[in-house]
Amino acid sequence: MGFFGLEPADKLAASYVAATLTLHAEGTVPNFTSGITFNRVPWMGGLKFSLDGWTGPRGEGSRPYVHDQSFKIELPSLALPSGNVIIVTANHPHGIVVPIDGLEQLQQSPSDVQPQPLPPGNTEQHIISDPTHITALFKLPFEIQASDEVPRHGTVDIIFDPQYLVMTTAGIQDKDIVWTFNSLQTGNTQVIVTTTGGIASFTKRKIYDISIVVLEPKPSGPQGGEILSFLGRVNIADRIVKKQYPDAELNVVEASLPVGASATTNPLDLSQLRAIFRTGNDGTAIIKSTGWGSWGPLEFIAQPLLGNGVIPWPVKMDIAVAVQVMEAAGYTGKFLKCTLRHPLGPSGKPFDEPYYIFEMEDGPAVFVGVNDSSVYVNQAGQMVLPEKRAA
Repeated sequence: MGFFGLEPADKLAASYVAATLTLHAEGTVPNFTSGITFNRVPWMGGLKFSLDGWTGPRGEGSRPYVHDQSFKIELPSLALPSGNVIIVTANHPHGIVVPIDGLEQLQQSPSDVQPQPLPPGNTEQHIISDPTHITALFKLPFEIQASDEVPRHGTVDIIFDPQYLVMTTAGIQDKDIVWTFNSLQTGNTQVIVTTTGGIASFTKRKIYDISIVVLEPKPSGPQGGEILSFLGRVNIADRIVKKQYPDAELNVVEASLPVGASATTNPLDLSQLRAIFRTGNDGTAIIKSTGWGSWGPLEFIAQPLLGNGVIPWPVKMDIAVAVQVMEAAGYTGKFLKCTLRHPLGPSGKPFDEPYYIFEMEDGPAVFVGVNDSSVYVNQAGQMVLPEKRAA
């Protein structure tokens, strides 16, 4: 497991040559520590960095390290008039003032490398929210999301351990920044999203604890355990929502590919779930998955979602079985998305049951009934249930 945090340093130094600031650290760290790096910390008082690294799995012993890192920066400047840099380490969590060799004429204390309190008026508010746990399947993508509402001159940064994770895409979806990751090995690691306030002096850090596991095949019967199946994941969402809204009824479940992923024939690739419930006060509760079996916070909208019937929960058919039924009917192409919903219409067939609706890459929308395995196809790709079954 790899966990991110401050690293100790026995010696720190800084130098400035040809518009390049070079920071130096050396000391001793626990074994299995990697990725030691200086990270710039936004601070209105001048130059500030933290010395961070990834440690894990925990083991006995320690090892020495030496780390040098350069930054292109123009010094001195009106915004950075000091000849010193503050470096935060595990053994100096409040920061230590380090003079910059090459800027001696600006140094406030050229020979005294001692921790110094921050100047009055430059205190920052540090906000660390409770960790969010995400279970990710090995070699299957998952997403981390953050709001794109960033204060003026603020920043959003994301940090992860490249020994465990690789970032495949990053972009804006609706009003969120979305990063898509894939795993390189099983185990536990972290992803840290840091938002700074720019003019407003605050730093907000959100930690995601990631468990990377291998999905093992399990029987589909009642005793088989479907915690990692589609039905098992939605069942967790159902329990979460009904804890807050006991009379809630399932309306829609959308299963989507991660941002940037290609069409697939494997329903496990539709890893991003969004479940929509109708509440008893004519409202709508929405919850989104954050991992394999974990869900984010509830969103409530004070109006009902129209156009869908209630899905009696639990349903009999899992999405994996629906894909098998669809392929047996001759529809073997790749799909982009699947929605579980109960279309409204006249009484009787075909509007008497919920359907898995697959949006196919080649155009059609294929409907698979959860009760009788009936297959209907809308050749125009519309989410409208035809009244005649597929030939």
